[in-house]
Amino acid sequence: MILPILALLAAPVHAGDLEFGYVPVPGPGEQPAFLVTPKRPVRQLIVSCEAGGRTYDFDEGSVAAGSQQRFAWKRDTSVTEARCFVRAVFVDDFVEEVNVPIQYQYAAQLSVDLSRARADVAAKTLTVRASALVETADITAYGAHKAVLDQSTVEVGTGPGEIELPWVGEAEDVVLLDITLRNGGAWAGFTYSPWFLDIPHDDVLFESGSHDIPDDQAFKLEHTLTQLRDVLDKYGEIVPVKLYIAGCTDTVGDASYNRELSQRRARAIATWLRDHGYDRPIYYYGFGEGLPAVRSGDGVDEPRNRRALYLVGANPPPPGSGVPSVGWIAL
Repeated sequence: MILPILALLAAPVHAGDLEFGYVPVPGPGEQPAFLVTPKRPVRQLIVSCEAGGRTYDFDEGSVAAGSQQRFAWKRDTSVTEARCFVRAVFVDDFVEEVNVPIQYQYAAQLSVDLSRARADVAAKTLTVRASALVETADITAYGAHKAVLDQSTVEVGTGPGEIELPWVGEAEDVVLLDITLRNGGAWAGFTYSPWFLDIPHDDVLFESGSHDIPDDQAFKLEHTLTQLRDVLDKYGEIVPVKLYIAGCTDTVGDASYNRELSQRRARAIATWLRDHGYDRPIYYYGFGEGLPAVRSGDGVDEPRNRRALYLVGANPPPPGSGVPSVGWIAL
């Protein structure tokens, strides 16, 4: 930013021999500064800046024509104005003295808390917490094999606290969101994956009350293993793929026992996949009667509810996936 000469205490023939500037928005960790550029060679350049009740004195000696000089002082975010006195002695002994008042502001410190981030698949929104006002967000959506699906800059205008960011791109295709939040000169960047897949499969048929996988059911898990390898080939280089296995039962028998049985069966499936070469993180949880495919009364023998869900994603299944938020157990 270039300032006009505010006062000239010398002959008008030499008007405009100094140009002034300053840092209007010091960034994180940056000191406020006053800039002086002489248009003619200077034998001595003296600058004295008063800011926040303190005076900062500088003496540069000789300065070549067109050489910008920077005079910085202590960073104090409670001080946003200064007055700088400039005395320039040119090589022809002409002396120019100028007082220059300046005002500046500090860029807000901006950070993002992802510990409670949540993606709403149906609404195509991502909610995170920001430490300051967020004016805009630059969003890039990536698909399989890190193909760019869409790029957009959106107005936000909220914060500090929770902020809601809209996705760009089709929700079912978005694997990774690369986001930069901005507020003046401050910014914070992060990535988040709202992606998840429900792996279609044939359910393992367990013996009543058992969590052992029958030999004649292993082919179903072999097919699932092939599907998981395809998923890793397509998405494994973009996001850290995790597998979530949800065990479910019908309503026959005691609800507490069914919950424990479904968890043992989910763990058995997870263990089989690990033992047969699937080396990415696996999590499991037993929902028992709590996640039915079809609603039924108590004590109903409903085969469609005796199932397991296989979901993959970089994060636990988000809202809109049909799976409640639970404390998934790592295998």
